[in-house]
Amino acid sequence: MQIFNVKDFGAIGDGTTLNSKAVQSAVDECARQGGGVVLFENGTFVLGTVFLKSNVYIEIAEDALILGGESFYDYAPEEKIDYPIYQDSSHTYFDCSMFVGRNCNNIKIYGEGKIDMRSVWDEDGVRGAEIVHRGAKCIALKECSNVEIYGLEINNVTDLAVYFAGCDYVDVHGLKMRVYIDGVSPDNSKNVKIYDCDIEAGDDGIVFKSSYTLNRLDICRDIHVWNCRIKSRCNAIKFGTETNGGFEDILIENIDIRETRITGISIESVDGAVIDGVTIRNVKMTNVNAPIFVHVGRRMRGPKGLKIGKIKNITLENITADGPYVPYEIIAWNYLSFKDNDFYQDPKVFGLAAAFDGTIPTEQWQMTSNVCGLNESLLENIVLRNIDLRLYGAVEEFEKDVPTEPKVYPEVYTYGRILPAKGIYFRHVDGLTLDNVKVSTYHKDNREDFVFDNVKVINE
Repeated sequence: MQIFNVKDFGAIGDGTTLNSKAVQSAVDECARQGGGVVLFENGTFVLGTVFLKSNVYIEIAEDALILGGESFYDYAPEEKIDYPIYQDSSHTYFDCSMFVGRNCNNIKIYGEGKIDMRSVWDEDGVRGAEIVHRGAKCIALKECSNVEIYGLEINNVTDLAVYFAGCDYVDVHGLKMRVYIDGVSPDNSKNVKIYDCDIEAGDDGIVFKSSYTLNRLDICRDIHVWNCRIKSRCNAIKFGTETNGGFEDILIENIDIRETRITGISIESVDGAVIDGVTIRNVKMTNVNAPIFVHVGRRMRGPKGLKIGKIKNITLENITADGPYVPYEIIAWNYLSFKDNDFYQDPKVFGLAAAFDGTIPTEQWQMTSNVCGLNESLLENIVLRNIDLRLYGAVEEFEKDVPTEPKVYPEVYTYGRILPAKGIYFRHVDGLTLDNVKVSTYHKDNREDFVFDNVKVINE
């Protein structure tokens, strides 16, 4: 395969020169000649935005370091959108990224080198208040096929690190990352494999979306995730929040989740999505606040006329959660957290977010896992098998009257932080199987292991 060394196109690996134009020239020439490898080697290359093309492989060699531009304005501005926008800016715009691929086929980004986006935020807020100064993505792909991203270390990204929407046949493997926002994010993508990754994220670790960013309803389907380690300031594995289309046939297995501030496994449909056929198995959680959250809500941020979503045929099996629930070091989880040098997490104090300022007594901090549909959209065929939860306990006060309606934004605390069950609170479920599900606590806790509200079928 022909090699196109970026230095031959004027790139300078001195750690100072902005090389976006030179690297773009290398990519363009590689594509013009039918494809090949655009190579970074032996140097430190500063880069803004590069637009990928079909049949072009980006290789970052072991002796190469790519640094993000020193300014947010070193990246391309957001593209103009001429169709309705329902999702937030992070899932709407692609151009404000280091590597952008649109309608590309047969592309790779790989190597043993490193990418460091250098914690560059949108200090001026030009991207809007809703994403609180988020900067550039690292890799953003839209409607691409036959994609492979592997081997790299990716650090200090201030928006989604690896985001791909409407893509088909995507392999992401062997990545190590420490990033402020989401780690790996498939959105309406199919035939996806994510494996052998080590992810520390300030927001969510591996997060599946089904947004309206393609100007149509679509679906995530045929996804396999395995052998990953995840550490998250929010949710380690998450479906949502953008959930317009749907999710089908997803298998997640052999996952090590550690030191996660909110939820280990979060499966949500709040914008009309149907989630059908998810198996998550062989998961070990350590120092995770709430292990499990399965939720139907009615935020309905999307085109008019969508029906409330549905969640069915979910199997969670061979899952353990344990403490010791002690403080840990972790990356900041948004711009405000970063500016406050917030790199230390006490499990009992949630941080800078409203209502998580430590005012709740420290002995009553661990949120209750909950599996809840709505009265008009019951969860169907939910199986929990071989689950062992060892929690903190020590709760004396809790929500005795659980609200009928959840809060609009879905998190595990949507019905209240501390629910009547110390293990799992179930509501509005048609077909629940509990097979060898155990709950214990480090400290005495008089709540029931499980509470069932409008659960029509229980197999124990």
